[in-house]
Amino acid sequence: MRILKKIKDFLLNILYNAPRVLFINFYKYCVVRIKVHSLKKIPEDSSAIFAFNHTTGSDPIIVLGALKKKIYFLADSDRFRTKFTNFFFRKFTNSIPVFKNEFVKNLNSFKEIFSISKNKKIFFGIFPEGNLIKNDKFGKFKNGAAYLSYKTKLPIIPVYIHNIHKGPKPGTWCDRNPICEGIYSLFSNAFRKINIFIGEPINPVAEEIYKDFKEFTDKNSYKRIIERITEELEKEFLQLKEEAESLVKMKSSKNKLKTRNNINQKIYDKNNCPLNEKKTNKIFMDNREKYKEFEEDDEENFERHFDAGTENIISNPGK
Repeated sequence: MRILKKIKDFLLNILYNAPRVLFINFYKYCVVRIKVHSLKKIPEDSSAIFAFNHTTGSDPIIVLGALKKKIYFLADSDRFRTKFTNFFFRKFTNSIPVFKNEFVKNLNSFKEIFSISKNKKIFFGIFPEGNLIKNDKFGKFKNGAAYLSYKTKLPIIPVYIHNIHKGPKPGTWCDRNPICEGIYSLFSNAFRKINIFIGEPINPVAEEIYKDFKEFTDKNSYKRIIERITEELEKEFLQLKEEAESLVKMKSSKNKLKTRNNINQKIYDKNNCPLNEKKTNKIFMDNREKYKEFEEDDEENFERHFDAGTENIISNPGK
């Protein structure tokens, strides 16, 4: 009987996982463009908790495709109210319900979480903001991720999802319906380039977190530690957002300079300027070297240097 049960569980596991794996990979490679930055920060041989910013209901599908990990998500219990949504979130996104008001029901959820975390390598996913935030800002971070990290002794890895389409307009019926919102968001992000930025892991047993509280012995000391972990998490997300915005600015400036370079080249070709090849190469090589220092320089100063170099070529083509 045990062998038959194992065979049954194995077949059911394939039945439930195959559609999910096929859909996630199809979505990642054929529908949306995803680039992951700093993937090496994810530990290879140990478990961890991923903390994500939450913009749309399609976030779990996107990060599952991006990180290529089996992640157990902690989701609002409202997502599990019907048999269909319960099946979808349980089997399709590996979600575990967390109850905001009926705390007694969370006992079973936490038993499930701690049972799963006993395995050698497990990843949990949690959205510390709790709700969908669609105003390009972060919502107030709740302590759920920090609490889970403290109890399981697993590090939290902040993951920032950047340049994602926000889905249906807030307040509409589609926005209020979780399934409709998720499907709408999946389609609205089709062919969109999404960047995933991975931050530095936050270790709950790190000395810098515990040192301020080692003298406390009262039962509330753990609350202070959890608040400290949440503060560190917020700082990491702000840094990741700044990194993402800087990258976008750099690419925009690079495209502008590339366009300007092409225009100058057309000017040379049109006027048949007898350019001195050695001097031309030297000036453009200087421009490339300056571009490498662009992150430490001001955009306006760099563009002024670029314009001066190209103007010198046009004004003195034969020298």
